[in-house]
Amino acid sequence: MKKKYLLFALCSLMAVPFVSCDNDDDPKPDVPAETSTTGVYLLNAGKMNSNNATLDYYNPETKELTTKVFAAANGRGLGDTANDMLIYGSKMYIAVNTSATIEVTDLSGKSLKTISPKDESNQPQQPRMLTAAGGKVYVTLFDGHLACIDTTSMEIVKKVKVGPNPEGVCELNGKLYVANSGGYNEVQDSTLSVVDANTFEVTGSIVVTINPKTVQKDDEGNLYVLSLGNYGNIGNELQRLNVATGDSKVIEKNSQLVSTVCGDKIYIYSAKQENWVVTDYDFKVYDIKKGNLEDKSFITDGTKLDNTYCMSSDPVTGNVYIGTSDYTSTGDMFIFSSEGKLINQLALSGLNPMGAYFLTEQK
Repeated sequence: MKKKYLLFALCSLMAVPFVSCDNDDDPKPDVPAETSTTGVYLLNAGKMNSNNATLDYYNPETKELTTKVFAAANGRGLGDTANDMLIYGSKMYIAVNTSATIEVTDLSGKSLKTISPKDESNQPQQPRMLTAAGGKVYVTLFDGHLACIDTTSMEIVKKVKVGPNPEGVCELNGKLYVANSGGYNEVQDSTLSVVDANTFEVTGSIVVTINPKTVQKDDEGNLYVLSLGNYGNIGNELQRLNVATGDSKVIEKNSQLVSTVCGDKIYIYSAKQENWVVTDYDFKVYDIKKGNLEDKSFITDGTKLDNTYCMSSDPVTGNVYIGTSDYTSTGDMFIFSSEGKLINQLALSGLNPMGAYFLTEQK
C-alpha cells in the first residue's frame, strides 16, 4: 500500500492548505483514519559559537534512540545553533541560526540543499522559526523579515519586511502571524505582524504582551502567544487571542513558561524564579473547550523534572515530550503519556534540546 508522510508538530504541523498547488509537498486535506507516528526527530541547538548542533532519531515502537543522524547521513555537522525544524511533505527543514543556513533534507536526514539567506547587501540573515501551508514553507529571519521557500525549487522566492527580530510564525485562515520580539532593542516589541499569504504583504498588526516568542493555534480559530516579558518586572505570559473577534485573555503568567498545544489541551510548564534560579514549578493543563486551567498537575506519577527547556506533543498518540537542559551538559528528553505517566527517558547527543518533530504514516 502506498504510504504518505506528514509532519505534525506544534503550530506548523496543523496548518490548513489555503493555496491551490499541485506540488507533491502539499499535503492533501483528506486525512485517512489510520495514522500512526513512525518516528520522532529530536533537535539539539548545541552551544552558541561551538558549531555542535545535532539531530537525533527516536523509534517509538522499539524505543531505540539513534544519535547524530544528520552527521551520519552527510559526513558533516549540522552547524552552529539549530533553532527550529519542521517536516513537510517529503522534506525536512532545519533552521540553523548562527550558521545562517536552512538545511533541506529528505525524511532520513540526507541533505538535499543548504539555503543561505542574505540581505540586499549580501549579509547573512539568521533563520529563527518555521511554519508551512499551501505547499510553501515560511521562515522568520532575525533581521526583520519573513521569507517564503518554494518546496520544489528549495529556493527563497519572496521576502517581506515585518517587525524587529521576529521569532515564531503561525498560519491561520490564510494569514501568517509573526511574533516580533524586538530582541536587539532596549525595549522589546509587543506586536504580531499579520501577513496575507496570497499577496505576501503585511496587512496589519496585533498588540500582545511584550517580547512575543512563539505563536501556536488550536482548532477553534484561536492563537496562543507566549511572550517572554522584559526579564525584569514583566515575566512570561501565555495569551489566548481570538483573531476574529479581537478578544484576548492571559491564560498563565510566571517567571518562566514553556507550552505546547495538543488537540483540545495546552500543556504548560510554569515556573517561579528568583535571581534566575527556579524555586517552584508545576506542569499545568489548559482545557481549550472549557477555557480554563484544570485543577490538577499534568505529571501524575511523581516524576520530577528540573531544568525544563522545551515541550512538544504528538497529536496522533497524545504523548508529550519534555526536554531538559542545564546549558552545560547534554540534554534529556522525557516522554509522557497523555495521562501524565513517564514512558521513556532519552539521553540526547547535544545541549539544549529545541523540540520533538513527528513523522507520521498514513496507510
